[in-house]
Amino acid sequence: RGVKIQMCCERKPGLLLSTMRALDNLGIDIHQAVITYCNGFAMDIFRAQLRNEGQDVHPEQIKAILLDSAGFHSMN
Repeated sequence: RGVKIQMCCERKPGLLLSTMRALDNLGIDIHQAVITYCNGFAMDIFRAQLRNEGQDVHPEQIKAILLDSAGFHSMN
């Protein structure tokens, strides 16, 4: 199943790495990444695929994991 993820946030050192690790831990394989920086902000667009056919990952779960990896632990 294909997944498209878009993120826009303040540029932080290590954010891309933590994002990629978080997606990998969810069983999401990145097939394409487009990263754009402008005025201190990053816009990331990922085209991805769930690693396991029967895997069930919900958009809210992806969002929560990515917010956590970006350092927004208290936002739900």
